[in-house]
Amino acid sequence: MVQVIYGIHPVEEALKSSHVQIEKILVGTRTPNPPLQSILHLANKMKIPVTLTTRESLEGMTKGGVHQNVVGLIKETPYADLGEIFSASKKEGTKSLFLILDGIQDPQNFGSLIRTASGCGVHGIIIPKDRSVGITSAVVKASAGAAAHVPIARAVNIAVTIDLLKKEGIWVYGASGEAKDLIYQLDLDTDLAVVIGAEGKGIRPLVKKKCDRLFSIPMKGPLSSFNASVSGGMILYEVMRQRYRPLE
Repeated sequence: MVQVIYGIHPVEEALKSSHVQIEKILVGTRTPNPPLQSILHLANKMKIPVTLTTRESLEGMTKGGVHQNVVGLIKETPYADLGEIFSASKKEGTKSLFLILDGIQDPQNFGSLIRTASGCGVHGIIIPKDRSVGITSAVVKASAGAAAHVPIARAVNIAVTIDLLKKEGIWVYGASGEAKDLIYQLDLDTDLAVVIGAEGKGIRPLVKKKCDRLFSIPMKGPLSSFNASVSGGMILYEVMRQRYRPLE
């Protein structure tokens, strides 16, 4: 099955990725700008066919998305295998870091979380097979191409997956607005999986019970919580801060 990706960064990163296979690139202009010229040069080097078409055709394919005059047709992005993600994290020789998204529905939130996860060295993202947005064209676009580089696995049962993570020696911490412990009070410099719940609903009760610890992000003002992608960014960068702090 063929999947459509669009935009300068998503198509460029897909070309650079070892696990995304682009079958064709469609261009909607005869006068490509330098970033688009770079994509065409790379496609030519990789012997990937390029076809000139109209902007109207690209707009139809992307359902009005900001395509920047370029669309890539790829074989549907395969989801990663959990076992392979575990093995890869161990071979890297660093402390494991996984992100579990328990029912994120919004493509923009998911894409932003993927991009942040890529920048923070997350070894893999785990999402539920049902009741969650998958790797769609809008998600790839929102991730600015990062979806081509971060392994994303789907789990039939998140609670069972957490048990598997624990057997691998990985601590599982969940973000919850009601938690008394603040994120800054936790030791995050360990093999870790962070759980972030769905927009508005948070982590499901059974998944919450499976977490080793729950934590909250301190905030002031009338709002009760942060956006899921904003929360994820703050959490992952606190992990980074602790792992990069000078030795005492």
